[in-house]
Amino acid sequence: MLIWIVGVAVAGDVGAVWPLVIVIVAELVNEVFDRMRVGSWRIADTTQDIVNSVLWPVVLFTLARTGII
Repeated sequence: MLIWIVGVAVAGDVGAVWPLVIVIVAELVNEVFDRMRVGSWRIADTTQDIVNSVLWPVVLFTLARTGII
């Protein structure tokens, strides 16, 4: 969430796409590092981490794009 907030602060627009892309890429990189550390994919854990990390930035981005915020 912090990465998205900083990206929005720099972009100046809550509806900007690139802060959301950075959040998603950062989370995927994090999951790859987790996989390297553990040695195998834990699908339930990986899915939960991705959803928890990306949920609120996606919700806020969608609300901004639809004009609600």
